[in-house]
Amino acid sequence: TYLLAFAIVALGTSVQSSVGFGANLIAMPMIALFAPELVPGASLFAISAMNVMMLVRDRKGIEFGPVSNALIGRVGGTIAGALVIGALSDRGLRIVIALAVLAMVVISSVTTAPRRTRPNMIVAGTVSGFGAVTAGIGGPPVALMFQSAEGKQIRGSMGGFFVVGTAMTLVGLAIAGEFGLYELKWGALLVPAAVVGFVLSRYLIPIVDRGYTRPAILSLSAASAIVLLARALL
Repeated sequence: TYLLAFAIVALGTSVQSSVGFGANLIAMPMIALFAPELVPGASLFAISAMNVMMLVRDRKGIEFGPVSNALIGRVGGTIAGALVIGALSDRGLRIVIALAVLAMVVISSVTTAPRRTRPNMIVAGTVSGFGAVTAGIGGPPVALMFQSAEGKQIRGSMGGFFVVGTAMTLVGLAIAGEFGLYELKWGALLVPAAVVGFVLSRYLIPIVDRGYTRPAILSLSAASAIVLLARALL
């Protein structure tokens, strides 16, 4: 179980540290198939280590204004998610979040990239926080706002957002009784996998930065929503 989870986390973090997000999309559904107790808490904890490394590496690309506004929204979204996670059905929450992300992808595909204004970033952060706590999907709403930026800007900004945002999510999960010593132990054991994924990203970044960043963000966002919708309907 550990070796399989190790490989999956390494794969997911290699993608996220190259594109800016995507680890949850890859890791959560796959790990849930054989070790559901590691999702989302333990997996998020391990992935958070890679977020710190990505932030440090790409710190010169971070856009502090948009990230700060997104984090303001993330606080409200996380609180709302923690309050409703035990009251509403998982199926209903997943369907709503998946459809919201798909709508954002469709709009982004047929129009110009959205501007990173204060209201837009706060809304994106709110949806991100709510989705992260209730369904383990928090990256797409904010990543879609950065789709027109350069690779280094995306990775630095998403790294900063995830470092703080994931900490909020883990606190929210702890309050909801979904993150304790068991999840912390397994999360720590999977941190080396996140390090491996980060190291591997150095070989992927030159490929992604050749103009494939926006297609990668749109594709990963759509895939995450489809996976979430499938999990809710099947």
